[in-house]
Amino acid sequence: MKPHSALFSAKNSASSLANWACSHPFYDLVFQWLIKRIRGLSEPAVFLIIGPTGVGKSTLIAHLIAHLAAEMVDEMRSNPCRLHKVYAEAVYVPSRGLDWEGLFKSLLRDGKEILIDRKVAKVWPPEAPNLRGLAEAVDNMLFQHAPAACIIDEGGSFLEVSSDESLNRTLEYLKSIGNRSRTHIAIFGDYRLAKMLHFNGQLNRRCHPIRFSNYTEGFKDRFELAVREFESRLKRHNVSVCMDGTADMLFSETCGCVGLLKRWIENAWLEVAGTDRVLDKSVLESESFPAGSLAKWRAEIEAGHKVMELFINGRKS
Repeated sequence: MKPHSALFSAKNSASSLANWACSHPFYDLVFQWLIKRIRGLSEPAVFLIIGPTGVGKSTLIAHLIAHLAAEMVDEMRSNPCRLHKVYAEAVYVPSRGLDWEGLFKSLLRDGKEILIDRKVAKVWPPEAPNLRGLAEAVDNMLFQHAPAACIIDEGGSFLEVSSDESLNRTLEYLKSIGNRSRTHIAIFGDYRLAKMLHFNGQLNRRCHPIRFSNYTEGFKDRFELAVREFESRLKRHNVSVCMDGTADMLFSETCGCVGLLKRWIENAWLEVAGTDRVLDKSVLESESFPAGSLAKWRAEIEAGHKVMELFINGRKS
C-alpha cells in the first residue's frame, strides 16, 4: 500500500513547518482501517488508536476530521442537524483524576450546543453544572446530531485513575455512551491505552484496537527520506542547511517518531533563523532532546510493543 502523504502537524500553529508533509509507512494503513470501520460498522464500537508520543496521532485526527467532513457533505446538506464528528481532548488533573466536566463541556461546544453551563439534571438554573446533567446533555447531543464518530484525543488520561475499580467504571461508561447514543467512540492515545485491551471482556467485544507504530529498524530508509524531504523544503525556504550524516542520530534520538523529528528540526530552524549559521549536525546536536525524555520515550515504546504483542498473540490463540 502506498503511504499517504500526511501532514506533520494538524493543529493551528505559527510554525512554518506546520503543514509540511511526508510519506509515513503506517499512516495510510491506520487511516484506511479507521475509515472503513467508522463508516461500515452498524453496531456502536470503541476504536483505540494506540501509538507512542510523537508518532503522528494528532495529525491523523486532523486528516480523519477533514475526510469525514468532505465525505459526508451531502448527508449534512440534506440533514442540517447531522455532524461529521465531535471532538475533545481528555485532560488529567493531578489530585482530581480525569476532568469529566471539562471533557463533557468540550464535546458539547464542538457539537455547537448552547447554554452549556445550564446543562443540569435538577432545578434550572443552579449556580454550577453537575456531571449527571452534562453527561445527559452529551448523550442527547450525540443521539440528535448522529456524528460519524465521537473523537477523543489524549486518551491515556482515562487510565490515570486511582484503582482498577475506577478504571472499570470508566470503561463501562465509555461503552455506554456508544450504546445510548448509537455513536462510534474513537480514542487516540499513547501505550497506556493498551491496558484497556486486557481489563474488560465486555468492552473487548466492542473494542477495535490498532497500533500506530513509529518507524522501526526495517523502515530506517523511509525515515532517512523524511529527513531529506525536510532538508529540501528548508532549502526551498532559503534556509542554509546541510543534514549530511544526521539520519542515524535523528532516528535514534526520536525513536523513529516523525512528530518528534519535526519538533527537533523546528527548534534547530528557530536557532539559526535571522543568522548566517548553517542548520547542520552541530546545530541539531545542540537542540537535541534531554536524555531523560529520550529514555522515557524508549521505555514507553518498548513496554507498549510488548503489551500489544501479548494482546495480538492472545487473540490468535
